[in-house]
Amino acid sequence: MEKTSIQLIKAVATKLRDSKLKGLGSKMITSCLEELQHSLDLENRAEALIFTALFDRSCSGRWSDLDDIASYFGCSQLEIMEYVYSLKSLLKRGMVVQSRSRECQLAHQNFMVSNYVIECILENRKLESRKAQLLEKEFDQYDFCKSVDSQIQDSDMTAESLLQYVESLEHEQAEIRMVKEVTALVPQLSARALFYEVCYDFFERDGEGRSDLNSTLRDMYEAYGVRFRERKALLDGTHPLIQTNLVELTGDKEYIVLTVSGRKLFLGADFEAFGKQYSGLDRYSFAREVTDYIHSSDYDVKNSAVMKRLAEKIRLMEESNRELTCLSKVRELIPEEDFRALFYIACNACLNGSGVSLSGELCTLYPIKERQTNLKSFKERTHKLQQLDLVEVFNKSSLWGEYTALQLTNKGKELYFEEDAELFVEKIDPKELIPASGIKEKNLFFSEAEQVQLSLVENALQEANYQSLVSRLEAKGLSKGIAILLYGAPGTGKTESVLQWARKSGRDVIHVDISSAKSMWYGESEKIVKGIFERYKRLCRRSPLKPILLFNEADAIFSKRRNIANGRSTDQTENTIQNIILEEMETLDGILIATTNLADNLDKAFERRFLFKICFAKPSAETKCRIWLDKLSGLSEAEAGTLAAKFDFSGGEIDNIVRKLTLMEVIEGQVPPFASILQLCEEEKIGRQHTPIGFKR
Repeated sequence: MEKTSIQLIKAVATKLRDSKLKGLGSKMITSCLEELQHSLDLENRAEALIFTALFDRSCSGRWSDLDDIASYFGCSQLEIMEYVYSLKSLLKRGMVVQSRSRECQLAHQNFMVSNYVIECILENRKLESRKAQLLEKEFDQYDFCKSVDSQIQDSDMTAESLLQYVESLEHEQAEIRMVKEVTALVPQLSARALFYEVCYDFFERDGEGRSDLNSTLRDMYEAYGVRFRERKALLDGTHPLIQTNLVELTGDKEYIVLTVSGRKLFLGADFEAFGKQYSGLDRYSFAREVTDYIHSSDYDVKNSAVMKRLAEKIRLMEESNRELTCLSKVRELIPEEDFRALFYIACNACLNGSGVSLSGELCTLYPIKERQTNLKSFKERTHKLQQLDLVEVFNKSSLWGEYTALQLTNKGKELYFEEDAELFVEKIDPKELIPASGIKEKNLFFSEAEQVQLSLVENALQEANYQSLVSRLEAKGLSKGIAILLYGAPGTGKTESVLQWARKSGRDVIHVDISSAKSMWYGESEKIVKGIFERYKRLCRRSPLKPILLFNEADAIFSKRRNIANGRSTDQTENTIQNIILEEMETLDGILIATTNLADNLDKAFERRFLFKICFAKPSAETKCRIWLDKLSGLSEAEAGTLAAKFDFSGGEIDNIVRKLTLMEVIEGQVPPFASILQLCEEEKIGRQHTPIGFKR
């Protein structure tokens, strides 16, 4: 009859207990061991021998170390050492379990047959899926680092013994992924020991742990010289763990923490279980997460490795959100992680409908040297983000004064927000922007002297001539802005001249509504006027040709400055607005044209800032005749001459007559006779003919 497993164990135990491991080659003992090996599906007879001793002691609830096993057989520990491999094989396959695994000395580790295995043997059941049935787990990277830490915390452990233990443990656990990767990356054993300790501190506090620099080195090294050399290498960045980007120093270099690369190496597949997760973000929350990280206490700008850490973090966040197509576009366009971080900050600010302080963000993002370099490039408009036309800087006012702000351009908004860009793209009021392509051609008639001046301006605004003029002015150290003043009576063609110049030169016109520039609220008018010039600057940067900034009928803001001795706030506001415009004209990089009917009221400070000053006089009889013939093709030269001689009309007033005649033609269905034209002309001037009211003296 075939023996059960428990019977086979009893038979082997009887032969081997107190045998001093003698006679193992005898036929009887060999036969018993082989039967037990096959019954329990063991690897070899050596496993059957060690298992028997452990099972015998485990039945009485006793743990066994190597000394206990040697006592069981009545031999020395040295003789048991050749069976250590078999013991570890039993442990690895779940036949036995281990306690005191943190002990570095094998002699101090305890073993016992698992309860599941004991129950199977007692019930003569086949052992199946043993590992799945056990509560114990495989020895992993966490156990590994925990074991190293236990030796570091042992006050009796010397640095030499510690490194010997780490080397031995690495050899025993060479299949652990972390061990494979760190030994390949870091040749120095002492550096690897420190890495394992930093890893332990990290996961011991649920991913929030950090290692105190001084106390960690004190625990690892009893020799002051070695301790100080390690500390110096960590501080100056020459330590192997710093060089391989596995750890970094934080908190004014008081603590050692794992970098993102270090965490990935240590945690492997468990990486996402520790720390803040960034996956599953949309474009809005992504920009907010980047901003929050840079403004958090985790981001230490004083740390010498901060830029390396920033690059790591930005890549991690981007890789965690690969489904966001805008991120791949941004990466392709901007390879530098710090520039991308600054761009994402501007994106987050755009969500709040505002810009961010340029100097403030650069102080937060960069150490001093890099901060100054970036600030200089922004001021010189050579920064890569500006060259790509993704961000722009402008002056912004707040309760604490003016500051330079950073914000996205329309191109930057379209790049990042994609289909949502229309929610954020700055739209110009159609009343404010007059596209050159939408301006209709119109004939204008002036005296010979006026035409000479107007032609000069027209030619100057042609792009080739304009660029040449600007270059020469700049070379001579003169203001390169082109400011033009058109003044004269109403209806003489000032505004229409500007529109025709714009049409011929291909330049859009930014038309400033003077009434909207004046607010009833104190201080608002100044902000509005500053905003006008800031918008114009942005449009200049975005447009292939510099647009024209037109202040039409600008009498109110280009007039002489008031005496504010009377203390009226309105006078003070008027003067402030004028000072703002004067400053902007001084640094103008574009084309400003102002029209006014009251040239005599023009402030002298404004007068000297206009490069061209052109007077539009009432048209002469000859000019009026040409206008009448151009407007009314049915007139004879004699009739046109009569109208020109009899009525002192401006071009605008002649336009009014023509519009009325057109209305009459539509209503009556025929071209009005010359008599009707004369009657309309008589009625055009208010107060020309009237009946006196009251008494005569």
